[in-house]
Amino acid sequence: MKLLITFFISVSFALYLPVSYAQITLGWLEPVTIILDSRELSIQAKIDSGADNSSIHAIKIKRFEKNDEPWVKFTTVNGFVIETPIVRETKIKTKLVGFNKRPVILMDICLGGIAKKIEVNLINREHFTKPFLIGRSALSGFVIDPTQTQLTRDMSCQPKKN
Repeated sequence: MKLLITFFISVSFALYLPVSYAQITLGWLEPVTIILDSRELSIQAKIDSGADNSSIHAIKIKRFEKNDEPWVKFTTVNGFVIETPIVRETKIKTKLVGFNKRPVILMDICLGGIAKKIEVNLINREHFTKPFLIGRSALSGFVIDPTQTQLTRDMSCQPKKN
């Protein structure tokens, strides 16, 4: 019986360890690169597993129609202008106003050496310390160490395999 239990424990560790080592560890603050066509913008992001969604600092938000689809044009940090389709609208609960309606876009980013397409809502984040918040919906495949920062600083981006 002891031999059988030892065997199952050994097999469990053998199967678990490669999976745990395959994940990339992020700190609570990490560099993120936004990839838009041939342009890139690297900014600091707060990694927040307590937030459902990701959000980015956006000002001069202008909604418009293009090919009968809703689009948005906005400016983010360093004067980086983005023009992209709106995927959907979301309602975010706020402390002061109840709910805030925000446009959601798809954004190509590089985080921890992995290229991902994530949903990001647009909001003026000038009163926050970091312009980009990465929520848990974008964090699959990562482990978070909340005691660390900048763990992925020098990782080049590889396409994500789905």
